[in-house]
Amino acid sequence: MNGIALVIYQQSIGLTGAQVGLLTAAVTFGLAVGALVGGRAGDLYGRRKVFLVTMIVIVLGSLAPTFGTSFGVLFAGLALLGLGVGADLPVSLATVAEVATDKNRGAMLVFSQAMWVLASITVIIVATTTGDQGRISGQILYGMIALVGTIGFVMRLTIPESAAWIRSREQRRLGTELPGDQAAVRELFKAPFRRPLVVLSTYYALIGVAGNVAASFVAFIAVNVAGLSVTAFTGYTLLAMPTTLVGLAVMMKLVGTRARLPLFLAGGIVFAAGFLLPVVLGVNLLSLVLVVVLASAGSALCGEPMARVWANESFPTLLRSTGQGFVFTVGRVTVAVASALAPVLIAFSPSAFFIALSVAALAGVLIGYLGFRRGGIRNAFTGGTEVSSHDFKSVIS
Repeated sequence: MNGIALVIYQQSIGLTGAQVGLLTAAVTFGLAVGALVGGRAGDLYGRRKVFLVTMIVIVLGSLAPTFGTSFGVLFAGLALLGLGVGADLPVSLATVAEVATDKNRGAMLVFSQAMWVLASITVIIVATTTGDQGRISGQILYGMIALVGTIGFVMRLTIPESAAWIRSREQRRLGTELPGDQAAVRELFKAPFRRPLVVLSTYYALIGVAGNVAASFVAFIAVNVAGLSVTAFTGYTLLAMPTTLVGLAVMMKLVGTRARLPLFLAGGIVFAAGFLLPVVLGVNLLSLVLVVVLASAGSALCGEPMARVWANESFPTLLRSTGQGFVFTVGRVTVAVASALAPVLIAFSPSAFFIALSVAALAGVLIGYLGFRRGGIRNAFTGGTEVSSHDFKSVIS
């Protein structure tokens, strides 16, 4: 959404390409800091307290880009918005994982991503129908965040604290926690948590560069390189939604089975290959729409949904949102740096930009696949380990 809204503001209030890059980076840095702080706070003070505060921050942050026009106001508001969203994500996902059962946990975490996709459909519809109306279109998009955030805050008042967090906190207070249930941050950098922390952080950062930078700048490229209007481009991107939802539905069905890794790898190939189409076909409407379609479909299997599942499975209750927050922070800082540099690379060569995205996507998929394929990463909920290479071979044979 932010990528579309900022392109609208570029045309309506005179933002430069460099300012668009900096504002995109501000959101992403806010996400990074928020994930680190919010994740740790969720483990220390409880899930409920943190995700109520984050809703307030999100609403306040969204008001600045809704009503402000100066670069300074936009920068401060978007940074605050990113801070709230970043802090909310690991705590909310930990809550979902802890109220789920071993049978449906993966499906519920993937479903949380499906809700993001449905929200994206709403954004695209609004941008397509109002994009030619100038600044008001961007105001509607950011105003929707304020409205939904307010509704979300009221609804969250009815959600109780995580029973798993309460139980683990009490066990720690009494000194009866099990081995591997430690709450000190330093435990993340020791076995058995060090390996999933490193694998997830690297994988998520590279996947994030490919997916998030593309999402943030594909509309920018459509307008500034291909010469398209916002409405002409965003309407076509709706074509990505059916394939994305199908991919998420398949992943929800099979994420708890041994088919998880084959699906992840297949999605990764589609994800990485899609970015090369503008290099082969040129930067035009067809190639840019295909990038959105293939990247969205591929990432449904190899991107954010799988990262959410692995991150929640890899860490114990009192380190769950802390570990996720660390992973998300590393990823978002990497994306923020890439976002700040993206306009420069696009101006130099759009083809080089898309090749860089493809390389990052392929590297991230390989690291995630190899890291979890080898086994030995303990599932904190069941005490078991990830699917081994032997199990994977039996699936594809």
